[in-house]
Amino acid sequence: MAAQPLAPFKGSVILTEFAAGQRAKREAAAHREIAGQQQKAFAAAQLNRLTSSWRVTAERIDDELRADLDALRQRSRSLENNNDYARNYLDIVETNIIGDNAPRLVSLADNAPGNPDTGAREAIVAAWAAWGQRGTCEVTGNYSFTGLCQAIVRGTARDGECLVALHPNADNAFGFAVQLLDVDRLATWLIRTASESENAIVAGVEINGYGKPVAYHFTAGEVHGSRSTTRVTAQTMLHRFVMQRPEQKRGIPWMHASMLSMHYAGEFALSALMAAKAGADHLGFFVTPDGAPPGIGEEASDEAGARIATSAPGTYDTLPAGVDFKQIDSKYPNEVFAPFLKSAHQRMASGLPGASYPELCNDYEAVNFSSIRAAIISTRDEWKKRHKWFAESWLEPIFAEWLRLALAKGAILLGNGSPLPVAKAQKFAAHAWQFRGWSWVDPLKDIQTAKEAIDLRVSSRTRIASEMGRDIEEIFDELQSEEALAAKYGVTLTAEPPPAPPAPPPEDDGSKALTIALARSLGEDRKAGDTVIHNHPPAVTLNQGEIRNEIHLPAAEAPVVNVTNEVNEREQAAPVINFNPTTNVAAPNVEVSVDAIMPAETELRITGLPERITTTEIIRDAAGNIAESKQTEKDA
Repeated sequence: MAAQPLAPFKGSVILTEFAAGQRAKREAAAHREIAGQQQKAFAAAQLNRLTSSWRVTAERIDDELRADLDALRQRSRSLENNNDYARNYLDIVETNIIGDNAPRLVSLADNAPGNPDTGAREAIVAAWAAWGQRGTCEVTGNYSFTGLCQAIVRGTARDGECLVALHPNADNAFGFAVQLLDVDRLATWLIRTASESENAIVAGVEINGYGKPVAYHFTAGEVHGSRSTTRVTAQTMLHRFVMQRPEQKRGIPWMHASMLSMHYAGEFALSALMAAKAGADHLGFFVTPDGAPPGIGEEASDEAGARIATSAPGTYDTLPAGVDFKQIDSKYPNEVFAPFLKSAHQRMASGLPGASYPELCNDYEAVNFSSIRAAIISTRDEWKKRHKWFAESWLEPIFAEWLRLALAKGAILLGNGSPLPVAKAQKFAAHAWQFRGWSWVDPLKDIQTAKEAIDLRVSSRTRIASEMGRDIEEIFDELQSEEALAAKYGVTLTAEPPPAPPAPPPEDDGSKALTIALARSLGEDRKAGDTVIHNHPPAVTLNQGEIRNEIHLPAAEAPVVNVTNEVNEREQAAPVINFNPTTNVAAPNVEVSVDAIMPAETELRITGLPERITTTEIIRDAAGNIAESKQTEKDA
C-alpha cells in the first residue's frame, strides 16, 4: 500500500486568531501614539490630512543652504535675465541704497572737542575721492567706487551674498585696491567636520570653534564642477550678507520668498498673451467631410494642400460644397485676467524687501496721495535699514584698510603738501557716511514742517539736509559762492518783502465831535444844562463803534436838524423799552466847525435854537431784535 503524503500543518485556529488580535491591538496603540503626537498646542504644527502637503525640515540653516543655495542663486539669476519684475526690483534696490553716487565720506577729525581740524578733514575727503576714481580703487579697472558699490548691492540682492578681495599691495599711490569676485566660485559642496587638527568647513567657508570665518575655499580651475579647491585666508576677503538666522554662514537671495510667485505669474501672463495672440491671428478652421484641406485660394501662390483665402474688408466669401467653417473664440484677455494678475503681483511684491506694489509694477491707477505717501514712507524706512547694513558691512572695513595704508604711504596731503602723520591715525579715523536722500512727497507742506521744526528747536538744518542726502557744509559753500557771484553781477537774490496792508483812514474831527455829542446826549457824559434822556429799564447797551450818524442841515437861519441813528446790535434777548424822552432846554450857544466833511473854507455857525422835542422810535423784527431806530426833532 502506497504511503499517503502528509498535509501541510496550518497551525491552530485559536492561536492564529489570538495572534491576529494581538497584532490589531499593537496597531491601534501605534495609531493612538501617532495621534497623540499630532495633537499640538499650535494649530500650524498639527499633522493631519489638511497639512500633509506642508512639508518641513528640522535642519540647521547651513544644512538647508548646502542643498538649496546653488539652485536658489541660479534661479534668481535666471529671473534677472528673463523676468521684467525681477529686473525692476534689482534696479530699485540699486537706486535706493546707492543712487547715482557712492555714499559720501564725511571726515570728523578734530583737534579737540568742538574744534574741527579743517585741513585734515579736507585732505582726507579729497584723498578718498581721488582713490575712488575708476582705474584706482579696483584692480581690473572696470569699476569706480560708485560702480563698485552699485555692483555689490545688486549682486547681494540677487545672489544673497557678495565677495570682495582686498589687495594691500596694489600698484597705485595709496597702496590699496579691491577686487569684485563671483560668489559662484565658493565651493558650496565642500563640507568638513571639525577635528583636533582641522577646522570645520561649511558650504566652502572654513570656521573656527566659535563659528568665525578663517578661510574661504574656492573651486579651482575654469571647468564648472571641478572638485579641487583653493584656500584663501579670511583676512584678505570681505564676504558679506544679511543675516537671517543665527550660525548662518552663507547668504540667501533677497527674492527667495517671492521667486515662485514671480515665476508663475510671469508664466501665466506669457501664456495669456500667447493665447490672445493666437486668437487674434487665427479666425477659425475649415472643416471638410474627408478631413482634407479645402481647395480655396490659388495654387500658384499657396502651398499645395494648404490653400486658404485671404479676407478683405467689405467682402463675403463662398465656401465650396461640403466645407464648413468653425470660428475660434479666444478667452484671453477677459475681464478676470487683470484682477487675478494684480493679486498675484501684490503677493509677489510683499515678499521683496523695500518694494511697494505701485512702484514695482508701475501701477498707480488706484492710489491716492495719502496711500502713496504711506507706502513711500514705509519703503524708505526699509532702505534706511539697508543703508546702515551697507555702511557697517562694506564701507567701514574698506575705509579702515584704505586709511591705514594711505597714511603709511603718505598719500593724504594737506594744503601745503605735507602728508598727514601716521601717529595720529586714530584722530583721522573719525568719520561718518552720507547716503542718498529722497525728495519730499509734498514739498510745500514738508518744507513748512521743517521750517516750523527749526523754529521750535526740535530739529536742525543739518538733520534736514541729511534726510535729503545733502551735507550742510556743502550747502553753505554753495550759498556763499552763489552770493559772491550775484554780487559780482549786481543781482539781488533776496526776495522783496510783501507790501504792508494799508492803514485805516484817520477819523476826522467832525466825526469825533458828533460821536462825543451823541454819547453825551445818551447820558454817558452828562453835565449841567445838557439834554437828559429818561430810559426805563432794562436799558439797551449801545457800542460806540457800531453807530453811524448822518446829519442833514438845511440852509436856514434856524435850521431843523434831522438825526438818523443806525444801530447794529449783537443778538440778545428782546428788552421791553418805553422810550419817550422830552427835552426842554434853553437855547444854547453852539459853535460847530467841521473841516473834514465840509467844503474848504466853509464855516457853519448856529447862534440860537428854538425849543424842540426829540422823539426816538425803535422798530423790532419778528425775533425781537432791533431792526430800525428813528429819532426826530421838531419845534415845541
